[in-house]
Amino acid sequence: MEIEEVEAGDGGGEERVLATAHHIVKSLGTSENMTRDMLRILAKFDNRLSAMSPGAESSENRGNLEENFAEADRLISKWDTNIGSTMLFQSSQDEARQYLAAVDNLHHLMTNLSVTDSSSAKMIRGQRLMEASMARLKKEFHRILLSNSNAIDREGVSTRPSFRFSTDDSRSSSSSDDGTDDGGGGSAQSNRPSTDRICEIEMIPLDAVMDLRAIAHSMASAGYGRECVGVFTLTRKSVVEESFYNLGVERVTLSEVQKMEWEALDAKIKHWISAVKICIRVLFASEKRLCDQVFDELGLMRDSCFVEVAKDATARLLGFVEAVAASRRSPEKLFRVVDLYVTLADLLPDIETLYSQEACRIVRERAAGLVDRLGEAVRGILTEFENAIQRENSKTPTPGGTIHPLTRYVMNYLTFLSDYKETLVKITAGTPIQLPKAVPEGLAVLLDGDDLDGPSAALCIRVRWIVIVLQCKLDGKSKLYKDVALSYLFLMNNLHYIVQKGRGSELKHLVGDEFLRRNSGKVGQYTVNYEKAAWIKVLSCLREEGIHVGGSYSGGVSQQALKDRFKGFNFAFEEVMKSHAAWVVPDLQLRDDLLICIAEKLIPAYRSFLGRFRNRPESGRHSDTFIKYTAEELENFLLDLFKGSSPSSVGARRSR
Repeated sequence: MEIEEVEAGDGGGEERVLATAHHIVKSLGTSENMTRDMLRILAKFDNRLSAMSPGAESSENRGNLEENFAEADRLISKWDTNIGSTMLFQSSQDEARQYLAAVDNLHHLMTNLSVTDSSSAKMIRGQRLMEASMARLKKEFHRILLSNSNAIDREGVSTRPSFRFSTDDSRSSSSSDDGTDDGGGGSAQSNRPSTDRICEIEMIPLDAVMDLRAIAHSMASAGYGRECVGVFTLTRKSVVEESFYNLGVERVTLSEVQKMEWEALDAKIKHWISAVKICIRVLFASEKRLCDQVFDELGLMRDSCFVEVAKDATARLLGFVEAVAASRRSPEKLFRVVDLYVTLADLLPDIETLYSQEACRIVRERAAGLVDRLGEAVRGILTEFENAIQRENSKTPTPGGTIHPLTRYVMNYLTFLSDYKETLVKITAGTPIQLPKAVPEGLAVLLDGDDLDGPSAALCIRVRWIVIVLQCKLDGKSKLYKDVALSYLFLMNNLHYIVQKGRGSELKHLVGDEFLRRNSGKVGQYTVNYEKAAWIKVLSCLREEGIHVGGSYSGGVSQQALKDRFKGFNFAFEEVMKSHAAWVVPDLQLRDDLLICIAEKLIPAYRSFLGRFRNRPESGRHSDTFIKYTAEELENFLLDLFKGSSPSSVGARRSR
């Protein structure tokens, strides 16, 4: 037995003292006189070493030694690993305790014999017994682990009782120290594991843990600690692997992620987010506690035990995140990547706690680095989103001037994005967007505002710039319409949708009141432009210019000019109604407001013109042939506009 082995095993103070003495004695040489002298000195230093002195060994002591050796021989030989299949710790707890005591006694006897009689037959027999006892204990240890190890699953996590929860300030058991209820009244819920914080559940029954702990102590004291840890880690790794299988955590490579359809990857990310909280806060936390319980006296071996149990599984969890962070940065991935960022950032304190050992530093650094990489991926996806808007080059105008699919997509995307404002402010802070030097005229002012000085400035500018890019694309698409009035209706519909989306969600905090106010003003301008382009010909027919004899208002009204004027009005109105048949204003409030504006200009003007000239003698006896509509009929016709369905012909409705 070398001193290094005893230190590794950390088997207790007495063993270390004895081992140190043996080491010193052996280091001084082989002279019998020198050995006796040193033993006397050591005996004076500590009376526990007096038994090592040959001179101090009385016949009574020799008898006790023989008796102890014989008892150890009897018990260890009885449970020789090659004899029978009965398990010691399942057979009798009392005999199991006696067996462990016999192993400890044998270890002490062997320690003494290594100095006083290292080449005796008893020493050789003791070595064989020690090997047999370690083989038996290793087998017992393995069998206890196997028979008491159950993998976890989602359903099991929700029902298994927990030992204790970890809070920011301290760890406390689910019951008071004396085992009594604390009277809090919330025991049913508090005894259920939670994935919102570290929650250690009972992975192995406590009585089995105590048996494992006793065996680990005995094997470590005899210098077999590493063998014990090896059995433990191999067995528990298989349990962790089975738990991963139950939780649906698969091994996914970067190439697999790159080839995966988005729907499949989206499902895997959602599944990972759900599973990783159980893995870190329940499974790994409970495995670490089990390591601490079983190997609490093994120092560095105890720490390396948890590292070995969890390292492959941890690598799998983090490897998936690495693959997603390195994958193609397409816009549809943004929200899932942000979810990954939030989840992993939230787990970092728990990872720091669980992997606090120096041997786990690489795990801590890898997890923290992945949070940064996910943030970088989010910024990259936002840039790609802008580029995707720029690249959209469809040349087919939307029917009826309705809201363009690009407008819906971008604004719904930004609305959803605004729900992640707090996280995205952190991710984008300190990384301002690179704007082009020449911002389109009239739009640069939208990037100004008093709200661009705070921590959210970078995100606000990104979002506003994306809206500006969208508006530029819409301006280009409005030119696809041959009818100028329809192009203005298209711009009115789309910009109104942008403003309404901005006002009706958290997006308003990113685009700002001034941004919305200016764009709302542009909606009004587009409305006016539409009215002029669509209705100017109709309204011009209701002017008095050109219907008087000689061109003077003092002269009479020309009967032919009046007829032509009414016919011109009828034709112009019917053409507008025909061209507007499939035009759309999807927003009901905007549609009503637009119809009111049209009616306020058209109906009073028509009623006034009709009232002045319908009953004039110049209009003739057959005025009904060219005065086709009453003001009320015109008003009813207007109500059919902007619904996107072709109404019956105006002339046909009039004939009925």
